[in-house]
Amino acid sequence: MKLVFNFCLVAMLLASACGSTEIVPDFEDKVAAEEKEEEAGNEDGSGQGTTVKMPVMGSYKRYSVNVEEISGICLNKDKTALLACGDQGVLKEINPNDMSVKTIWTRDADMEAITLDPRTNDLYIGIEYSQKVYKLAAPDYQKHSSIIYVQEAIDNEYNNSGVEGIAYWKDDLVFVGTQWGANLWVYKLDGTKVSKISLSGFADEIAGLDYDPVGDWLWVVDSNYKKFYICTTAGKLLATYDVSFISNAESICVDRDRNCVWIGSDESSPKIYKFEFQF
Repeated sequence: MKLVFNFCLVAMLLASACGSTEIVPDFEDKVAAEEKEEEAGNEDGSGQGTTVKMPVMGSYKRYSVNVEEISGICLNKDKTALLACGDQGVLKEINPNDMSVKTIWTRDADMEAITLDPRTNDLYIGIEYSQKVYKLAAPDYQKHSSIIYVQEAIDNEYNNSGVEGIAYWKDDLVFVGTQWGANLWVYKLDGTKVSKISLSGFADEIAGLDYDPVGDWLWVVDSNYKKFYICTTAGKLLATYDVSFISNAESICVDRDRNCVWIGSDESSPKIYKFEFQF
């Protein structure tokens, strides 16, 4: 009986190692993502608002993906695919059904973050070492221009701890976040700085960023603390989710149409995680 059990166990382990997708059905022992109620507060972050239920995280799947040093992800204009950029200067489209990719654009630049303006379908890409933001004009995304320079990150030589997150907010405003100091700016698309706060009260860095217009929340991933967070646009923490099993989480994308959140991990064999969520 013991011999049969050992044989079965080895067979199961071999079978699980053959695919590029890992499915984890039971998530309760790995994350602190229980349903809870928080005082969401109003837009100024005062905490004086209605009580809301925060999203509840469930199981996840892990995929290998051919995006070199994946560091930024967002949905495309019709939400049928993911757009991803990487440190090696690549912009690719990912089919969420089979993880196949096609290259859209390449440039010698440290691409760390990406977001889409739903009004124009233009893309904005955060470039880390030079601390600036590219605009890639729709529809073909072949022409770029530098529209924002994060001067504080340049003057203080953030270098490789600089721009890592970007998220379109509203009108002509985008959020830009850095690893250094977990700093978060609001910029106009003409390059004018509007405001700055720090999320260092709960985060060690901003490795990735997404704005969720349904909740009017920011989703922030922190590869150092191996967590991701929901906070208000004024920086008030609302929820924390543990992802200590992800090697180097550097990008996050909320996908309510598929009831999930995508996280990209910049590692030797790049990965994308799909987390089921109850919104």
